[in-house]
Amino acid sequence: MFKKVFIASMLLVVLIMSSACTQEAKEVFIYEKDFQDISSWKSMETPGGGEGTVEKGDGVAVINAASDGWGGVQSEKVTLDLSKNPMLLVQVRENLDGFKWGTKFVPSNLQVEDHAWGFYLIEDNNFKWNNYAGVDLREKLGQDFIDLYGEKVEGVFWIYAAGSPEAVVEITSVKIFNQK
Repeated sequence: MFKKVFIASMLLVVLIMSSACTQEAKEVFIYEKDFQDISSWKSMETPGGGEGTVEKGDGVAVINAASDGWGGVQSEKVTLDLSKNPMLLVQVRENLDGFKWGTKFVPSNLQVEDHAWGFYLIEDNNFKWNNYAGVDLREKLGQDFIDLYGEKVEGVFWIYAAGSPEAVVEITSVKIFNQK
């Protein structure tokens, strides 16, 4: 009897500890979107071209290029605090050979007309197999960007496929965590 009570108690302790670890892991990310969330994003709003589409696949958001050979979707508005060195992670399950994909950030309060085309964050790197592509947003955007837009900046992320009207990229998740 004592053995059964002891085992049940230990299982309860393990369950409580794993629940606490799961909660801690969730608190690491300041922004987290899974494939279902990404599947509801709308077409990129660009100065011209690139208005791709997205559909929900089997555990992935399938982003399709537009008829002009590149394009994709954009997130809801996100506020970045660059003073905290945020790290963007994009998990890519598949990007067929011959096609490329990328991620850009477009500030809401444009200071320069050309910035409506966004800032490259992750450039056409052909990642796949559910690997994460990551970038330190402060480092990538740089001091000139910070001088123009400040350390707290609102905008949207674009994720796009490129290389052909048939180009697609399958995204599993998008996450951001602060390094400071």
